Amino acid sequence: METTLHGYSVNLVCCNGCGACASLLPELFAMDAVSEKPVLLLPEAPAEAIERAMAFCPHDCIEMD
Repeated sequence: METTLHGYSVNLVCCNGCGACASLLPELFAMDAVSEKPVLLLPEAPAEAIERAMAFCPHDCIEMD
């Protein structure tokens, strides 16, 4: 069965840089040492992974396209 990939993004204005996304899904997110905000490592990911990150973001900054 093929997994459908979706685009995702982080609203850096509302993000407080807590790092929950990078801790939970290091294959999708990394923390930028200068801005202390997450950066996306992949342009698309499985919906299940994005939804998991969305569930753990304390400020609801992660969005799925």
